[in-house]
Amino acid sequence: MRSFAITTMAKCLLLFFLALPVYSAVLREYALNLTSSYQAPNGFYREMFLINNQHPGPLIEADEGDTISATVFNDLQVPITIHFHGIRQHGTPWMDGTPGVSQRPIFPGESFTYKFTTEGQYGSYWYHAHMRSYYQDGIKGPVYIRPAPDTLRPYDVVTERNETATRILRAQEINPTPLYVMDWNKLPTDAMYQKTINYGIDPACILGYLINGKGRVTCPSNETIAAAGVSRLASFRRTTGVQSKFDSLGCLDISALYGNPGIDHAALEAPGYSAPCQATNTDREIIYVGSDWMMLNVINMGGQFATYLSIDGHDIWVLQVDGTFIRPLKVKQMYAGLGSRYIIAVPTQKNSGVFAIRFAGTAQAQVTEQIAWLSYNMPTIAQPEDYPVTNDIYQDIGGNLLNAQTPTFIEAAAAPYDERVKPPQGPAQRTIHFTLNRTGMVDFSVMDSGALRLPDTELMTPSLWAEDVHQTNTVEAGIKIGDVVDLIIDNRYIMAHPMHLHGHNFWVISESNTSFGYSSVEAAIAGGSSTLNLANPPYRDTYTAPSRGHVVFRYVADNAGAWLLNCNVNVHRMAGMGAVILEDREKIIPRIPESVMDF
Repeated sequence: MRSFAITTMAKCLLLFFLALPVYSAVLREYALNLTSSYQAPNGFYREMFLINNQHPGPLIEADEGDTISATVFNDLQVPITIHFHGIRQHGTPWMDGTPGVSQRPIFPGESFTYKFTTEGQYGSYWYHAHMRSYYQDGIKGPVYIRPAPDTLRPYDVVTERNETATRILRAQEINPTPLYVMDWNKLPTDAMYQKTINYGIDPACILGYLINGKGRVTCPSNETIAAAGVSRLASFRRTTGVQSKFDSLGCLDISALYGNPGIDHAALEAPGYSAPCQATNTDREIIYVGSDWMMLNVINMGGQFATYLSIDGHDIWVLQVDGTFIRPLKVKQMYAGLGSRYIIAVPTQKNSGVFAIRFAGTAQAQVTEQIAWLSYNMPTIAQPEDYPVTNDIYQDIGGNLLNAQTPTFIEAAAAPYDERVKPPQGPAQRTIHFTLNRTGMVDFSVMDSGALRLPDTELMTPSLWAEDVHQTNTVEAGIKIGDVVDLIIDNRYIMAHPMHLHGHNFWVISESNTSFGYSSVEAAIAGGSSTLNLANPPYRDTYTAPSRGHVVFRYVADNAGAWLLNCNVNVHRMAGMGAVILEDREKIIPRIPESVMDF
């Protein structure tokens, strides 16, 4: 009997372990060939950059714990680096892809291999050029890391424990449907930057959006633009004292901010003086419904605006933000911040029809929208009419809710689903203060001193191993491994700034539309600050500092290196809006491969 009991137990254990998913880390290898072309994704031809002859670039996918190897072949006429946005590069800071910080540029005709682990990370990320603004010209693509089997998932909350629905979501988790939004301009970004520097014109408007690389230019009536822009006009008047107006592209005349009335704004097509809108009829993206639920991978790959997303007639469950499952939020409109990523679930239980997926810009400077289609019909070659007739539209072309009671996604409410993901309590070992401001006509800074990190720093010896790191935009705060670090970021400017910290995730432990007003979090606690949230704050790698307001990021220094903090509005980053934070750099220098340092 005793022998039989042991044998039975052994069999049970064997069956249990056989039932577990097989999950072993592997090496995933990719080749990224960068070339230029002349194409018209929204109906207007211009030079653009491609990755493996496509835009956006190919999906890089892995399972949590895999190692990714991506070799970049630069056949462009410009230098390049590739940053894997949101990937922490733990233990491999030289693979962060930031020129002048973690590596030297990949010059035309050269190649470089990025190799890093995905250990401890899952969800949606993306890769993009970090040299100048070239990712807005086409050098960008998605990264998706499937969660490990033991990762806590919130699907039962969404489906109310409906086993069939939960199985659908688990199956779609393997490969969520892409929904990538990106702004698109009439000119290549080098030409835009030259205009910015020469004439002091902030290129505050875009030609339009693309969704999964597709889109068209539409020309709403002046009345439609004006109705959607009422709050923008009022805000601009409060700020500047000027009554402005929109042009036919929905672009606000912001010349009152320039102080240079002698410039021929019309010839330069400055914001508010765009050439008359010309509609195009290029294809829009169509997403076909295949089951009762759809999981979508939403990435804002733009370099200019955040967006508001809604899907006519459908609810949106927000499941994941910046690679972290959150307590699910059921909404009809969601904010998609610049550079951020969202995994959403959409109940798709209608019988037929075509519904608009709407992305509208959030910026004060422009009223603009792009749509894709969610179709229950069989695939067809012909595109549907431009705007379907429906009573279930939740937002206008400016992103304004048509009903103020419509539930919308509030980023501050996106607490991690795993309750163990909480910020350290008590005082931080290091507190660093930053001030976001426009310090000149086209100068933007994150430093209290107003110091700028300009494009020429991208050609310097990388801060990660440079002998002289004493630059005006380098933060040497004595950060050591294990320190708790607070970044207090006060935004003095009228524009919101999406801030991205390389090498780390952080908790957003305070935010409001006013300045922080304290020298430290400890002082804020003692002063009874009402904006602090140390209990269940969002856990992010990219987050927006509100206009005239503040955010406080808290993180644990666990990744020795040199890490960039930058604004994700590309023209602002190029105009100086970045700082390099050194973190126990001396510990990592001996480990940097000679092949990287000698590149």
